Amino acid sequence: MKKNNQKATLIGSIAVLLWSTLALFTTQANLVPPLLLLTLTFSVASVLFFLVYALKGELRRSWEQTPKSAILMGGLGFYFYHFFYFYAFQHASPVEAGLIAYLWPLFIVLMAGMTKGNSLSWTHLVGAAVAFVGTGIMLQSKGYTDDSIVNEAYDWTGYGAAFACALIWSSYSVANRRYHSVPSSSVLWYCIVTTLLAGISHLVLEESFFENYGRSFPIETWIAILGLGLGPVGMAFFCWDFGVKKGNLSLLGVLAYTAPALSTVWLGFFTDAQLTTGQIIACILITAGALFASLMPNKKIPSTL
Repeated sequence: MKKNNQKATLIGSIAVLLWSTLALFTTQANLVPPLLLLTLTFSVASVLFFLVYALKGELRRSWEQTPKSAILMGGLGFYFYHFFYFYAFQHASPVEAGLIAYLWPLFIVLMAGMTKGNSLSWTHLVGAAVAFVGTGIMLQSKGYTDDSIVNEAYDWTGYGAAFACALIWSSYSVANRRYHSVPSSSVLWYCIVTTLLAGISHLVLEESFFENYGRSFPIETWIAILGLGLGPVGMAFFCWDFGVKKGNLSLLGVLAYTAPALSTVWLGFFTDAQLTTGQIIACILITAGALFASLMPNKKIPSTL
């Protein structure tokens, strides 16, 4: 049973690796309005999962074994997390919004320790604290000089939306553990619900991009959309779903702190972005915190409640 738990945790950690490519792919798709990008990428993910499970002959069984409450929770969780994420970055300082939104790994660690079947260890707390400090340093050291993301009309709703991101994704991840017996193929139905909600939101809230620009996307943009749909928006959700249901949820929450560090590394390697001293220090702290939580022997914190 322990080996199965470790395997599930490892699979869940693959999601963190895939999510670390989100910023890299997004920079290549910055011509696409947020809700349209959400629609397109989740459409790719939906088609991917549909084909895979259709070929495996599991579509009907997956539908029958997935409670409608799980589909509703997953679809709404996927959609609202991304909706508030995009809103936050449009209505708040990107640095501060990013810091607030990335509270979700810390929330997972703390929430998971209070759920049945999980124990909160001192190594998780220390690792989370160190990694969170590193995340703050890195976000504060980022230089936002692009005029396209400068907005003087920042207001409290943007910061509230960023906090909503953290609360929604951590709550979803912890609550999803209740559906541990539901097959991870259920992410197909979550993605379809998200695609429909995002598509409707795009039509209502955003100007028609294709009307104005037609098919004038450069090939790099389409590659980025496919990359997002197959990786951080596609397989990442399957891996995360499997990991949070069968693996060590507290440890996955801490390991999630490596995502911003890896994201910075990918941007440094594959774009013109230059890593600052603060970002390098932050990467070391984040990695050290995650390794401490995963490699040090876990000792349960005695409950006083």
